[in-house]
Parts: sequence; C-alpha cells; structure tokens
Amino acid sequence: MRVRHGALEVVFYLGLAWMIAWFFVSFGTIYISMPKALTVSIIIPVYNEASWLKECLQAIQKQTVTPLEVIVVDNNSTDGSLAIAKRFAGVTVLQEKRQGALYARTAGFNAARGDIIGRIDADTRIEPNWVERLQELMIDKKVAAVTGSSHWYDMPLSPFNHWVEDLFKNALFRHEKNFPFLFGTNMAIRRSAWRSIKSELCDKAYIFEDADLAIHLFQDKQQLLYDIRLRAGMSARRYSDTPRAFLRYIRLQSVTYKQHGIHTIGSSIAVVTYIVGYIILRPLSLAYDADAKRFSLKKLLFNRNQPRRHPFD
Repeated sequence: MRVRHGALEVVFYLGLAWMIAWFFVSFGTIYISMPKALTVSIIIPVYNEASWLKECLQAIQKQTVTPLEVIVVDNNSTDGSLAIAKRFAGVTVLQEKRQGALYARTAGFNAARGDIIGRIDADTRIEPNWVERLQELMIDKKVAAVTGSSHWYDMPLSPFNHWVEDLFKNALFRHEKNFPFLFGTNMAIRRSAWRSIKSELCDKAYIFEDADLAIHLFQDKQQLLYDIRLRAGMSARRYSDTPRAFLRYIRLQSVTYKQHGIHTIGSSIAVVTYIVGYIILRPLSLAYDADAKRFSLKKLLFNRNQPRRHPFD
C-alpha cells in the first residue's frame, strides 16, 4: 500500500508540474506575442503663440494615454511663448533659429524618439483619446502617416462645422486618389517613414510643408490615411487675415502641388472651398466672441484677433 500511495503522489506531482509548465508556456507565449504599444512624440512648432499654447498643452495633459514626449520647437518667439512651454512638466523645448514652420517642424521631427511622430499647431486642442487613437491606427504597419478631422472651437455651430469639414475631407480622400494630403494642425507620421523620406523633401519658400510631406510619401508609394475619429479643434483665426494675406496663403495650396507636377481637380476644389469659406466666415470670425459665445458689434468694429503666421515667415 505504501508503494501504491507513493506512486500516486509521484503521478500527482508530475501532473501538477506539467500543468504549471503548460500555464507558463501558454500564457508566456500570449504575452510575448502581444504587440508592444507604440510610443508617441508630439511636436508643436511655435512662433509667438502665447495666446494659444497654454490650452494646447493642457489638452495634451488630459490624454487617456500619456505620450512619450512633447516637444515645443520655439522659432524665435518674442511674446512669452517660451516661458509658457517651460512651465509644463514633461515638455521639452528646442530652439530653431531658421525662421519658418518648415524648419521648426523638421527640427522637432528629427529630435523625436517615439515610434509615431504627432504634429499639431499651437492653437490645436486635441481630443482626450488622440494619442490612444493614433496607437490604434498605426498598428497597421502599412500606414505611414495619418491626418484627422478638425473643427473650429472659436466659431458658432462648431458641430456643424465638424460635419462639413469631415464630409469635404473624406470625399477628397476617397475619390481623389491623386490628391495626397496631410494637415499640420492634426497629423502624425511613423518615425521610420519620416527617416526614409526626409532627405527628399523640398526646402523651398512658399509651399505648404505638410502637403509637401504628403506628396513625397505618396510618390514613394507609402500609405496615407484620413480618419474622422482622430479629432482636434483649431482656431478660426486664419479668417481674421486681410483678403490679401489670405489669398497669399491659399495660393500656396495650388503652388505646392504644381511644383510636384500634380495637376488635380482636388487641389482646385480645395482652393475654391477655402475662398468661399473665407467670404462667408470672415465676418462671423471677426464678430464672434468665443469666450462669451455670442456675437459682438464691438468685436466686429475693433477686432484684435491675432492672425495666423504665414507658413514660411
């Protein structure tokens, strides 16, 4: 009986050992095979953005997934933007002396350590799940870059504006295959894609640096994506520009594509849409008090909105 009892113990412990080994091998394999969460760097080119930068950085602090790093690239600001950036923990400040969004963007992208390089403007306010959504989109290794939807948070009827904006961009993305685009106010690129393409990018005045990046990725057969769920708010301050300044800015749209030999109806549609939007929305932008959420005759007559900086100034 003792031998029998001892044999049963041996069988029991062997079985237990087998089960423990099976557990660790099985669940260890599952753990190892789980994809590693992609890290995200957020780059913000800044030139005299003291009126906007604080809210931009506060939106980043509210993310459901914390980015690996936030890099503010100061482009010779004189208005206190630098001091605001330095007040935020976890924000790295770089200096780029060469004037222009192109150079500030490039300096930030080159310094980024994340698997994904997010790029927003100083007046952008990303949604709380922005970083998390980027990670989900970039799980697909075929996607080199992504751009998202946007709305004006300082204009009336913001939800309607978001709907119209998405309808327009989604139609261009789906039906105008020869019109690659990325919007610097709300976009991201895989760091490996940036490294593969950066030496080919244009270093010329009077182009849209975000559109130029999209074009070179497209010509390199890398996949671009537009996603409505990658959401961000932006200021409508572009509509505070004088007509001359606005036309100067919009002209860069068609110039950028033509310089690359791209003559597409998508670019023309975009230019016409922007001009029509300017005619309709400029009076609203000048008269609307975003803080009070109402129209003001005083604001219309004595508007002091800070216009957006020209991309290559």
